[in-house]
Amino acid sequence: MHKIYFKNKKYRLKNRHALANVVTSAIILSAVSIMGVMMLQWSNSSLTTQKQAIEETFSTQTNKINEDLIFDNVWFSSTCPGKCINVTMSNVGTLGLNVTQIDLINGTTLKNLKYFYYTDGGIVTSGSLSKNATYSWISGGDYDITVHTDRENQFTTSVIAP
Repeated sequence: MHKIYFKNKKYRLKNRHALANVVTSAIILSAVSIMGVMMLQWSNSSLTTQKQAIEETFSTQTNKINEDLIFDNVWFSSTCPGKCINVTMSNVGTLGLNVTQIDLINGTTLKNLKYFYYTDGGIVTSGSLSKNATYSWISGGDYDITVHTDRENQFTTSVIAP
């Protein structure tokens, strides 16, 4: 058997060089298309996450706006075991709300006197809630009462003890 050799080496190199260009171009195009698909998937997931966060923020803020509370009556009693303050409030908003905390504040110095925490402070729309808070109030004292809700709203009223 005879081996056949090309006498023209330029011809052989030329063919290899052309094949290398095609293979390199194919590899580059594949890599670019794969990176493009990956970037598209990443941007879609990122946009979806941001869209969900914006929707949650919007609904939370809308719910905060629709929450409204008024104070019907605040009275000071000395017939409780010790002295106590009774706060009656009504929900006049379009959503039910949950009272989580009532703060008693000195109206003159704005110093927090006492915090009262509640887990059973739910008020339906057009409903009312009355809560007692044991505190040794001083006759003629100026007090601010701040009610905190589950949606982080605050409602404040000022009263003077009898």
